[in-house]
This record gives sequence, C-alpha cells and structure tokens, in this order.
Amino acid sequence: MSSEVATRTLRLPGDAEILRGVSRAAFEAGRLLARQRKVGRVAFSADGATIEAEVREWGRKPHTQRITLREMGGTAPAFTGICTCPGGINCKHVVAALIAARDVLPAAPQPAPPAPEPPALPPAIQDWLRALTEAGEGDPEAYPPTLRQRLLYVVALQAGAEGAGVPTITPVSVALRKDGSFGPARPIPIHQVPTARYLRPSDHRILRRIAALAYVAPGAAGHEDRPELLRRIIATGRARWGEPDGPVVTEGPVRPGRLAWRLTPEGMQRPALALDEGLVGFALPEPWYADPATGQLGPVDLGLPAHVAARLLLAPPIPAEAAPLVAAELGQRVAAPAVALPATLDPPELLRGPPVPCLRLTATRLPAYAVTGVGWRRAGGGAPEITVPLARLSFRYGPVRLAFGERPASDVLARKDRLYRLRRDHGGEREAVLRLARAGLESVGYRLAYGAHGFHDAFMLAPAAGEDDPDWLDLLLQDVPALRAEGWEVEIAEDFPIRLIEPEGPLEARLEEGSGIDWLDLQLGVLVEGERVDLVPALVELLATGPEVLSGALEGEAEAFLLPLPDGRLLSLPRARVAPILRALIELFAEGAIDPEAGRIGFTRLDAAELARLEERSGLAWQGGEAIRALGAQLRAAEGRIPPVALPEGFHGALRPYQAQGVAWLQFLRTAGLGGVLADDMGLGKTVQTLAHLAIEQAAGRLDRPALIVCPTSLVPNWRREAARFASGLRVLPLHGPGRKVRFPEIAAHDLVLTTYPLLTRDQEALTAQDWHLVVLDEAQTIKNPNAETTRQALRLRARQRLCLSGTPLQNHLGELWSLFDFLAPGFLGSARSFRSRYRTPIEKHGDAARQAALHRRVRPFLLRRTKEAVATELPPKTEITEPVEMEAAQRAVYEAIRLSMHARVKAAIAEKGLARSGIVILDALLKLRQACCDPRLLAMASAKKAGSAKLDRLRDLLGVLLEEGRRVLVFSQFTSMLALIEAALRQDGIPYGLLTGDTRDREAPVRRFQAGEVPVFLISLKAGGVGLNLTAADTVIHYDPWWNPAVEDQATDRTHRIGQERRVFVHRLITLGTIEEKMELLKERKRALVASVLEAEAGGALALTEADIEELFTSA
Repeated sequence: MSSEVATRTLRLPGDAEILRGVSRAAFEAGRLLARQRKVGRVAFSADGATIEAEVREWGRKPHTQRITLREMGGTAPAFTGICTCPGGINCKHVVAALIAARDVLPAAPQPAPPAPEPPALPPAIQDWLRALTEAGEGDPEAYPPTLRQRLLYVVALQAGAEGAGVPTITPVSVALRKDGSFGPARPIPIHQVPTARYLRPSDHRILRRIAALAYVAPGAAGHEDRPELLRRIIATGRARWGEPDGPVVTEGPVRPGRLAWRLTPEGMQRPALALDEGLVGFALPEPWYADPATGQLGPVDLGLPAHVAARLLLAPPIPAEAAPLVAAELGQRVAAPAVALPATLDPPELLRGPPVPCLRLTATRLPAYAVTGVGWRRAGGGAPEITVPLARLSFRYGPVRLAFGERPASDVLARKDRLYRLRRDHGGEREAVLRLARAGLESVGYRLAYGAHGFHDAFMLAPAAGEDDPDWLDLLLQDVPALRAEGWEVEIAEDFPIRLIEPEGPLEARLEEGSGIDWLDLQLGVLVEGERVDLVPALVELLATGPEVLSGALEGEAEAFLLPLPDGRLLSLPRARVAPILRALIELFAEGAIDPEAGRIGFTRLDAAELARLEERSGLAWQGGEAIRALGAQLRAAEGRIPPVALPEGFHGALRPYQAQGVAWLQFLRTAGLGGVLADDMGLGKTVQTLAHLAIEQAAGRLDRPALIVCPTSLVPNWRREAARFASGLRVLPLHGPGRKVRFPEIAAHDLVLTTYPLLTRDQEALTAQDWHLVVLDEAQTIKNPNAETTRQALRLRARQRLCLSGTPLQNHLGELWSLFDFLAPGFLGSARSFRSRYRTPIEKHGDAARQAALHRRVRPFLLRRTKEAVATELPPKTEITEPVEMEAAQRAVYEAIRLSMHARVKAAIAEKGLARSGIVILDALLKLRQACCDPRLLAMASAKKAGSAKLDRLRDLLGVLLEEGRRVLVFSQFTSMLALIEAALRQDGIPYGLLTGDTRDREAPVRRFQAGEVPVFLISLKAGGVGLNLTAADTVIHYDPWWNPAVEDQATDRTHRIGQERRVFVHRLITLGTIEEKMELLKERKRALVASVLEAEAGGALALTEADIEELFTSA
C-alpha cells in the first residue's frame, strides 16, 4: 500500500466512531478488506482534512474514495466518504480506507509516566491539616491557589408548559485550566454527597437540600423551598446557565409579566407566562423568569399574590367545551383585573382526505442491531448505536400534519388558534407506505425489539441485491424527483449525510482578473441555494484525482452529473448541458494545459488561442475577458494567413514572399503585445526579416527606445553589414571590444544596439538599466540551459517585445524549448518541473502522441518555422553522401581496447550511482571512442601514436579528387586538435587552406580569403563557425567527425547551402564502420524526429537515452 502522509497529525475516527456513521454490514466488510490489504493507495491533503484512497476487490477495477473530515468540537472528526462503487456514500470501501489511513499516520507521542509520589499521611490527618491551613488563611469558601478542581451548579429548565416548568440543578465537578477555562464536566451523584477537597462548606448544605427536593413535585409540600435554595446556589458564584461554560447565574430585579392562555396541538388551553422578548418563565413555585443570554434569574410580578399566581400556573389542560365555564368560574373566584380568561373558540372545522404525503430525509441514531440485523439487544437499553439515514413519513391534511402511525387522543386538533376535526384517509396513507416500499424503503419499527416508540414513522433503505450498503444516492436521483412529480412533499434535512443540491440557473463561464499581471481566472459559476458557486476548484480537484473519474461520470445513460463540492454537498448537474465543457477540460488536462498544482484554471494573453478553442467547444455563454477572447479569435484566424504589411521607404531591398509573411507575423505579435520564435531554417533570412520589422517600428514612430540584438560574437559584423545594407536609417551601436564601456552613455541615442552573449554578464548593469523597445536573441538556442548565467541575465532584460531567432530552437531535448519560452513569456509553459511532468517525460520517454500534439498546438501561434525545401525552391539541390571508412588492424586494436575498458567503467558507474548521476563518466568514455575513430594520436596513449588514421587517409584522398574537380571545400570537426593534425597533412600535401577556431582573433579575414577564392579549403571548428557565417563560395562540405545533434551539423552545412548559392552542394560524412559513429547516426535520426514532431506537428518517437541505449553504444558492432 502506498501512502502520502499529511503535514499535521490527525485524529482519525476509531472503530466506534466509524460505526456511528456506517452500517454494521459495511463496517464488517470494510474491516475485512483492510485486513486483506485491498487498500492500494492512501493520500492525505496538505491540511489533513481530505483522504483519497483506492480499494481493489478480487481483480476488479479499483474503486476510488474521497473522504472529507470535519472537526467536531474536540471529538472524533465527522466524515463523509464518496466512493465510485454503487453504494456511493459511506460504504465498505470508505470503511477500509479509513482503517488503512490510521495505519499510515505516525503514532502520537505518549506522555511520560508520572513521577512516583512520596509516602503520604493517613487521609484523616491530611484532611484535618488541610482544613486547619485553610481556616488560618481566611474565607473558608475561597479556593486556595493550589486547588484546581471546582464544583459548579448547572441550572436549566425542565421541559413543560410556559411558566409551569421547574428549574433543574445539576452539580458537576470540573478542573480549572491555566487559561481560566474549565475541563470536561463530571456529574456528581446527589443521593451520596462526596467528601472531596474541592467542596466548600456551603456545598455540603446545598447538595443535601438538592437531594431532598429531587423527588418533590410542583405544588407538593417542600416545593416552596426552591427559591431559597436557588438563591444560595447563586450566592456561591459558581452557578452556570445551561452548561458548565455558560453564563454565570445572577439574581436580577423583579420584572413585570402577565398571564396568557396557550392553545395546545390537542385543542386544550393551558396558562402560560407572557414575558418580554428573550425571557422564559418557570414556577418556583411563584413565577420567575430566566434570561438565557445573560444567566439572570428573578421573580415575575403578575399583579397577583405570589401563592395565587403559583396556583394559576398549575392549572390542568382546559378542553374547548369547558373553556366558557372555566372563564366564568375564574371571574368569580379571582378578583383581579390582571387575570386573563380562557378563550371561547369556534366549533372545529372538518378535515378529510386525501392527504398530501410528506417525506423528510434525516439522520438518526439507532441501535446497531436494528440496522445490521446482527448483534445483541436488551430490554434495559445499552445496545451500541450508530447514526444512519432515515426517511420520516407524515401526512398533511390542510394545516394539520400527523406522523405516520401517530394516534392522537382526540380527533379534535388545534393549529394556529383554530380547531379542526380530522377524518383520516387510512387507505390513502397505506398506499403511500406501499409507494415507499416500491422505492426500497421499509419500516424501522419492526426491526426494534424494544424502544420502537418514536420510530413508527421511520423508514430505512434496504441494500440492493448483491450489495452491502443501501444506495441513498440513487434514491435521491431517481425516486425523490418521481415522488415530487406525484405530489409528495420531500424535505432533505441539514443533518442528512448526502446533501444533494440542484442548480437554480444555467452554468455560465466568466473570466475574472486574477492575482497576477495579465492573468484571468476561469470561473464556471452556477446559482446554488441562492449563492453563486464557482465549480472550477472542485473540477480541478477531480482532475487531479484522475481524469478517468470525470470521464467515467460522463459515460452511461445517467441524466445527472454529480460534482462533490468542498463543503460536502453534491451538486447534481444536467449531464447533457455540462458534458461539452467537461470533455474540453478533460482534454486540456490530458494535454497538460491545466496544471492541477495551481488549483485553478487561468489564462494569460499567451493562452488566448487555447481559450478560443475552449470557448468554441464549451457550448456555454461567456462573459468577461473580451480583449483576450478577441485576441484568441485573431490567433486562430492567423493560423491561416496574416494580412501583409507595407514596408517603409527607408527599407532597402525586396523581400521574398515567405519573408514578407514573416514580417507580417512579427508585426501581428507586436500589435498583440506578444513575443515569438522565428525558427526558419538557416539561410532563409531571419536577419533581414527582423530588420524589416525594426524599420516599420521606426517609420511608425514606435521605436522611441533602442532595440537590442544579442548574438554570438562571430555575428556582430554580419548584423552591422546587413543593417547598413537594408535599414541604413537605423543608428547602430555595436557594444563589442575593450573600448565598449565608454559608449554606454550613448545607448539611448541609438536605434539598434548590438552585443554578445558573453557580454550579457559582464555588461549586465548597463544593459539591465535600459528599457528596450525590442530585445532579439539571435541563435537563441544559446540560452537552452535555464540554469546558465547567460540565461539568467537575458531574463533580466526589460522590453516591450521579446523575440528569439533560431533555426534550431530544439536540439537535444524539450527542456531547451521551455527555456526559450521562459525568456519570451515566463510561465507560458509552466514551471520547469511541471513542464517535465506534463510534456517532456510523456513525449521523450513514452512517445505520447497526444501530449506531443498538444505541445505543438500550444506553441504554434508563437513559433514560425519554414524549411528551405518548402519556401526556397530556387536553391540548388543538396546531395548527402556517407563515406564509409574501414579501420586498419592497428587502429582497430586501439579502438577495441578503449571500448572494452570504457564499457566496464561505464557499467560500474551506473551500478554504483545510477544512470542520471553517471553522465560525466559516460561522456568521457564516448569522447575517447570518438577520438579513436578520428585519429588515435588524439588519445594520451603511447601505443596509439603509431596506429595510423584511416579517416585522415580517406580525407586526404577525397580532397585530392575534389580539388582536381575545382571544388571549394569546407571541413568541419568538433576537435581543434584534429584540425591541427589535418593542417599538418594539408601542408605536407601542399594544399592552401584557411582556418577558423575559437582562438581566431580576426574572424573576418579567413572568411574573406575563402570567399575571394584565395584558398580552396576552409578548416572550421564546429563550435566556432557552425553558425552565422555566409560561405556560399563553397560547394562541398565535409563533416570529418559526426556529432550527436543533427541540428548542429545542419547549421554547419547551411553556411553554404543558403540563399545566394547557385551551385549544387555536396555533403560528405566520414563514418568509421563498426564503431560508435555508426550507432550515433541512429541517435541523430531519433533527435531529428523529435524536432519535427514538436515544431512541425509530425509524429515522433521517444528521445531519452536509457541504460539499454548506453549498452548498445558500447557493444561491439
């Protein structure tokens, strides 16, 4: 069993508490399930008030339970358990989950055992010494500071006619806590006065007098002593009204009152005290009043002698026919104008059937055997009790309502000062009972061996065949509406465990401003019991439990969808009306667009497209958020074609159609206040599209702040040239080189500022102090690591709009795409953690096509990608050739020795640390294998120096052929040390060449020489020259050593296969057979598929390397 323990310790209900809320059969069945370990999962909410669990029975689909605990004044928490089984409420599965939940909570700390007490004197001597001490300390009625126990007198009224009741006095023992409050009360038996220390001298006399008056009836001898006893109790200062922590009882002044006659339900008249509002009367034997709010008691002045008033209040019930005679007699016998007389009433009105059946659903405590049919029963009581749902049946004849089975002593009844003579329709009442039987309800009375009185109108729901628990939920959904349609009056009491409610109006969707900037919360509101309730929190909680729960509730033929609300109520919604919006939410959740950790459903402007999709599918009327909803409609429309924009006169040059479309897209994003990724293939003119965008901003007068371009160092000259060529009206400030800091004050006076990624950190103070109109990250994959300092500094830049330019926004894994969007719009793809769980893991590890499509759909409005094959059809063809290289015996022996030793080392590291923590070891081993393939001299091994390099030999042969054909060649390698070896070979062969590495100071000079035709071969390190260079003078590319990432190789190839190239391009890849290089090709194809699946909405497979992948890389071919 798995478990998640709450952050605070709970007091969960024990067996006895559970039995008070469920049937005995459900308890026994649930306890058996818990013992059989059928509870698979138990989880607690953070506040400990909710339990979620799963129970599986004998291979069936598990049932899911959601149990809400409510603290009830320090006793065990009340609970309501909802289950997906047919029982639905407080079933055997809920019992099993509660029992299992107790097992996963840590045990509460036990108090330390008390220290042993020293030997004590005999009790009689102790009492004598104590009394002697107290006598010397002063008032014997006062409590010494060391004595914490107290005797309280709880005063209450015994039920009876108004003014005729008598006060009850209950002595209780309580402990005085340090905060001044009282602990639990323990009643003191009045027939045996105790001799405890905490009793004061007055208590002994009072307790004896209470015992003497306990059985004296009102009006009997001794009854007149009650006022004096009550005053003695009040004088102690320890009398409380109603309960031990009620108000202190005090004696108040005499208050006026009058005598009135009240009509009883049986048609009798009885005398009562009429007092000011809030006061109640009683006889002591003279009339007194009580103020329950203040605890004040006192005499009542009726304008009569006290003994006469007392006798009047003791009058027996006066029947209607005797009222005139009694009034006449009273007028003669009591000569007082203040005495009211019984009223003469009209003759009874006849009432006859048919009656209106009335059903009240409530909860009542019953003996356990009456519910379960098992257990023990005893005439004297004492049987265990449990709380169960019941239906109480009554019948309404006009204004008169009688419980089923109620037998009034007379057929004359009174209601609201009127008399009625009732003729009951026994046949109609029996038919109502039969109707309840058809609904599965049976009488409780026959189940009770003793004590059936009070339950003659009670009915229980019998379990359906094969079930342990009655399905009250089905009764509420099916039978209650039917009974109401048949004319029944059905009331559901507050204490009924299933609080089923229905909406009082249609479901409405509303967008409200949330707590964050540019954040709108979705509210799905409905009017319930006069209050508008937002259903989103409850729906998100259901989704977090598992979308299959919500999906299952929408299936089948049920007309209602039941939604548990946080306060325990069940909202019944028409399934046909809510199904569209609920299915849309389920789909959004399954796609990862709803974060269950947030506990809400919110949208920013970046979510406008998803919001438009949700609104379209919901079938609801929407209110609020007009701006974001309009933007969503525009984004949906923009998936087709955005209207073109006119270029200003200050922009020089013509744009290709796809470039004009890209500029229109950038302008559309700017109008909407959004950022985006221009992800065109390398060589399609991302730079010129950006400059056109800036020229439009300048011409429109919006470029009132400078724009910032952040790019690799090698691209600064290119940006300067392109800006001068296409947008000469832009004032350009390159911040590069040692003298750049003196130009910081000039930033605000320029239109376009150029800086590099390494300088973001060094110049952070100047760059973050400026408010920019636009920040553009060129080759934005540079910030693919969200934890890098460069990325953190980029996030600090403030701008009206942010753009990313990258032909390879995704190279290795989806986390790189998340990092770009975290720069463009923080939070758009959630936190890194939630993105990993919602998108990255399902797509990369499990090949989840739905999540893959959802991610593509989410980023599509903000990512524009065109491939050369699709838009640059005028480009000459590109031919890719794999050049297989077979190693000689000496080089093969070196490779195999490295492979065997590295394989053993990698396996040991994974066994010790696991795959995730063995990355450094794995990469080092792979590096050595690749170096052995390129040239064994790259290894620090003496035995490898003379092994020879088959690949270098193949390169020299290939270059000889290519140069004879007049070709211009680019040679790329990951290793600068390999380029040094190639240099030596070229010098030996007499071949002129150029060189570009990270150590090259003047980067433009070798590029210029090659483009001018001065050298036929250009050696370039992949990291230093793989991006940003325009080398269309070349027509041949040689990748000396393959790299893991195909995007990096494609970038390097596109230095020559780009717009401006007029000759056919040949790409040669040198692959050493039977080595890791062959296996890397498969990995590259997997990565290429991932990029296409997310950016271009094509199906892709998993990406992440597994232990099986690592094993395959190191095995012999």
